[in-house]
Amino acid sequence: MRGDWTHRETFTRRPAMASDKDGDKAGAKNEAQQVLKRIGDRLRQLRRERGMSLARVAEAAGLTRSFLSQLELGDTSASVSSLYRICAALGIEITILFEAPSSSLVRREDRVVTALGGHGEIDHLLTPASERRVQLIETHIEPGGTADEELWTRTGDIAIAYVLEGVLELRFQTDTLLLEQGDTITFDPGIPHTWSNPSARTRTEVLFVSVPAAY
Repeated sequence: MRGDWTHRETFTRRPAMASDKDGDKAGAKNEAQQVLKRIGDRLRQLRRERGMSLARVAEAAGLTRSFLSQLELGDTSASVSSLYRICAALGIEITILFEAPSSSLVRREDRVVTALGGHGEIDHLLTPASERRVQLIETHIEPGGTADEELWTRTGDIAIAYVLEGVLELRFQTDTLLLEQGDTITFDPGIPHTWSNPSARTRTEVLFVSVPAAY
């Protein structure tokens, strides 16, 4: 990886009224809770369709039964690697958990909101389910949020991350890069990696491009 990326501690953004910030936080929290509940319901449905107990799936995924129960209830979120392990235990592709837009024209109000794994993250799918050549995802990461504490990989040819707002920490096995607003990086998603929002105050918004579609 390039060695000229360095940690820069200060960021500037337009001041916001306290009431605006409180409203944004409440809205984001409510949105996240709805997404987690939807994914939990879907996991429970898929598990029961296969006649598998919580204990059996948890053991196969290397997780605890209590964690999986909380996940199905929508009371917690799963890291990317944990979600992949759960899907493997159920014998399903991770894409079955998520809906994607049905039209090639996706208005802002019609974006599909979901959580593709991680803590403190919400994902907006911007490309239709029928388009498998490329996929656009807008990810909102709350302060301290992360895709995974562990490095993880997925299939694909190219991944591109463009920081719309805030700061993104992208970690590889031998390098950690800090991307700020307007920065872009292209990398191989098959290389172990993860990302997080290192800020204690500011939400990060990132546009991820996957070639081909990942979800």
